[in-house]
Amino acid sequence: MCLHNTVKCVCGQSEAYLFYRDNILPEETVIEIFCPFCSPTVKVDPNSMIKDVDWIIHYDMDIARFFLKNKGINLEPTPEFLFYEDYCSWYGLSPTDVKDTAELVKELEYLKKASMEMYFYTFKKRRLERIERLKKYGYLKALRA
Repeated sequence: MCLHNTVKCVCGQSEAYLFYRDNILPEETVIEIFCPFCSPTVKVDPNSMIKDVDWIIHYDMDIARFFLKNKGINLEPTPEFLFYEDYCSWYGLSPTDVKDTAELVKELEYLKKASMEMYFYTFKKRRLERIERLKKYGYLKALRA
């Protein structure tokens, strides 16, 4: 079982969907999130932050270190490790992937009634197109997809 939650950014204009692999880290691992509106003024500290396009996650590395060590993960964690290993990262490929996917499902609802085959084909096609767009924008997890 994995924990996930929604976090408002510092300026309150946006929210990001976060995922916590295997419930190892608590929500308090994230100090704050910065969206494209509030991130331009932030000086990124590579020791506690990761920047993904115009979004920034600020981690409490002491909390991460403590909880990882309690689970037998005896290494010095970095923001990149937390993010890429999904211990604390976006739920999906971008901060809004959950919301965007839900909107796509709703948009294609009419196809379910007409043809499930067409629905699945269209859904898959649109998701693949989205992944390619996210790669072009430079979203870190999309680049690894």
